[in-house]
Amino acid sequence: MAISLAACGAGGPAPTPTPTKTPVAAGNLEPSPTPVALLVPTPTPEPPTPTPRPENIAPFTGLPVDDPERIKQLPIFVCINNDAAGRAAHWGLSKADLVYEYIVDGFSLTRLTAMYHSQEADRIGPVRSARYPNIWMVQMYGGVLACSGGSDAIRYLLKNEVGFPYLDADIDDPSNNRYFTNLGTDYRTRLQARTDGVRQWLADQGIPTEWNKPGFEFSEEPPPDAAGDATVIDIPYPGGNSVQWRYDPALNGYLRYQGGVQQFDPAINGPIVASNVIVLAAVHEVTDIIEDTLGTKGINIKLHEFGDLRIFRDGKVYEGTWRASQEAPPRWLGPGEVPITLKPGQSWLQVVRKIEDISYQ
Repeated sequence: MAISLAACGAGGPAPTPTPTKTPVAAGNLEPSPTPVALLVPTPTPEPPTPTPRPENIAPFTGLPVDDPERIKQLPIFVCINNDAAGRAAHWGLSKADLVYEYIVDGFSLTRLTAMYHSQEADRIGPVRSARYPNIWMVQMYGGVLACSGGSDAIRYLLKNEVGFPYLDADIDDPSNNRYFTNLGTDYRTRLQARTDGVRQWLADQGIPTEWNKPGFEFSEEPPPDAAGDATVIDIPYPGGNSVQWRYDPALNGYLRYQGGVQQFDPAINGPIVASNVIVLAAVHEVTDIIEDTLGTKGINIKLHEFGDLRIFRDGKVYEGTWRASQEAPPRWLGPGEVPITLKPGQSWLQVVRKIEDISYQ
């Protein structure tokens, strides 16, 4: 107002005097009221939108595929024998996108489940029965399970309680000549699966095969926050089934040994080489499920929860935790919940009871 009045020039009304404070004796001062802080909620930042994966890059290997339509279909999980006889007859493991190894049967041995998604495989084996951990792994990836039998309790769960397709050679192909193949007479090594056989069963059953789930994160360059070097990894599985992985710079990956014997795959006429070895610790619980005529009890491994993690790639080790749910595949998280990127290629997931059980150097 003072500025407006001054602009009117002489002859205008006199300006209103500026009010001044009347001094108050010090003894009469009262404390000023404490200002009330306004609690303004801090907006939660939106998580960054992940970069869309190119349509021709496989979600679980990070490698290009020859047919992008293949990775839009259900991943195929195959239960594979891993006792001494089974290991000597392994076939087709190198064509899997990833392979799980886990403890079964009263903590007495391990079994494998291989997941095929970005490549076809005309022979996979030897196929054996399903176990409790198959429920969690197939459910969270949204795949289809192929196996040969299982205990009554596991078969009931697979047929009636889970939400994914379940192909059982003993039930769906007892002659083993439509979806599976028989080679020999030894029950431990004879049964073989193939990816086109599983897809034929899905078609015969009229089961939709469209698939869309998040994949892993990959980078050719190693992450910067390695916890140290790791060129030899030792995993003390029970029953003489201890695993060792040895990093080979020439092959740019880890060579697999079990029971002191190097593992080869006749399907490629070469050794098994993993780009990533992922060791995840998970809760193991003995169940009341009887798995065989000896009364051996099954093991429930909670693969749909969380736990400690070590990732090995490029001769380095990365520490962190894993998170999973029944609806989505696991995530591999380092410090600050930042994803640990994998090296493009095949990954082996070694499930253990405690991270402290393993050693590396």
